[in-house]
Amino acid sequence: MATLDELLDTTLPLNRKERYYTGTVLPALLCADSMRHLDRLAGPDLLHLGEVEVRDDPEDCTVLFFTEYSLIESAIGKAAGLYPGMAALAKDTPDIVILITEPSPVLIALEAKMFDRPSKPDLVKQLSAQKAQLDKICEHLAGHLAVDKVTLAHWALLPEALAAAMPDLGTPIITWQRLLDAYADVDQRYFLGVLATALRRYPDLVSKWAGYQDGDLAGAKLVERHLAGDPTWPYMGAQGGLNGSRVADRIANGTWATTLYQCRHEALPGNPNWFSVEEFVQRLAAAGVPVVALAPTPDDAKIG
Repeated sequence: MATLDELLDTTLPLNRKERYYTGTVLPALLCADSMRHLDRLAGPDLLHLGEVEVRDDPEDCTVLFFTEYSLIESAIGKAAGLYPGMAALAKDTPDIVILITEPSPVLIALEAKMFDRPSKPDLVKQLSAQKAQLDKICEHLAGHLAVDKVTLAHWALLPEALAAAMPDLGTPIITWQRLLDAYADVDQRYFLGVLATALRRYPDLVSKWAGYQDGDLAGAKLVERHLAGDPTWPYMGAQGGLNGSRVADRIANGTWATTLYQCRHEALPGNPNWFSVEEFVQRLAAAGVPVVALAPTPDDAKIG
């Protein structure tokens, strides 16, 4: 008898393709038991959309569920007339698109990342292009459904570590970990196991950073290594920079120690979001935060 981990280690390695998680694993969980649990996605633990009525019987249907969906590529022939002007927009569409029509229409769009690790500017650009298209779709849908408004729920679905490194995307974020918890009891033991395994192995399988950072490390580790004389990570980044509210709030509430910060080997002149770890240590000391040195442990950092 072999475990899932043993099979992955000795036969076929775990699939790292994004489409596997968005086109296979995620639908397997959301659509388990004839979509009986799809309404959890809209609930208070995830998207906060309130009550939705999901009926999947083709003869009495309130839901359309698509993966890898591009309306621009799908609305051809007669359907093209339903969405005039859409062809001029970018073709970059979310990984999951779900329309639920009752009790009031909502369009759910999820852009998911698993082992891909884009830069923040690239991800913001992608989400912004999606939003422009989704807003237009909702306008057209409102007319087709004869309602005043179709609510848009456009979210990024990210691993916790990536979410921590991507603050203020302009798009709300849910994590794969929260989704796994919300669907932990559905009858999909295999795909629950696959997702749990992917998240557990994330540090080893994640792609290298595509942005400014060379790696990422918890605040306490950055400070401890600096005080121990380890010069590996002399620069760190946070939205708003050293004098921004994000750094101040994390120092005040103590979460600076566990927050995962982007870090660099070299300075990044002209970018106000980056500052030296030495300056950060001085800011901690000025706030009365006790800091201690730790012997350098090179394996602590996830180097990009």
